[in-house]
Amino acid sequence: MITGHASHQVGLDADIWLTPMPDHELTRVEREEMSATNMVAEDRRDVDPEAWTPGHTAIIKAAARDPHVERIFVNAAIKKALCRDSDPDREWMSKVRPYWGHDYHFHVRLRCPADSPECKPQPPPPPGDGCGKDWTGGLLTPCCTPSRRRFRKGPSRR
Repeated sequence: MITGHASHQVGLDADIWLTPMPDHELTRVEREEMSATNMVAEDRRDVDPEAWTPGHTAIIKAAARDPHVERIFVNAAIKKALCRDSDPDREWMSKVRPYWGHDYHFHVRLRCPADSPECKPQPPPPPGDGCGKDWTGGLLTPCCTPSRRRFRKGPSRR
């Protein structure tokens, strides 16, 4: 994914598409022309039930439980879907914060390396799972802005 935001330039940030795994090994041309899959419903209030699967929750949970991950940004509709999950293991959800612009991917911010004194860590997330009234966690501006991405609605069905 080609993006123009500076946070990715220091090597501590990565965007991970939520596009389903294809049913075959992609050619170079297919990889270059592949579109990301929008996970958010048209009304923007929830995830698209035709696109969102338990596997999406599992991959975000796995990333959030990694001790090297400091924060994960997702669309608010995705956070809402994660909050509905009834799994009693919810501690990881405090790292997952809603942030506009993350309809097709989730953004992972890694912790500062111990040997990097100039690196400034994120403030700790508020206590709890982040599913209360204030989902923004004080975030007011986007971390990710689209550039040369191509998007499509719903899961890939080739």
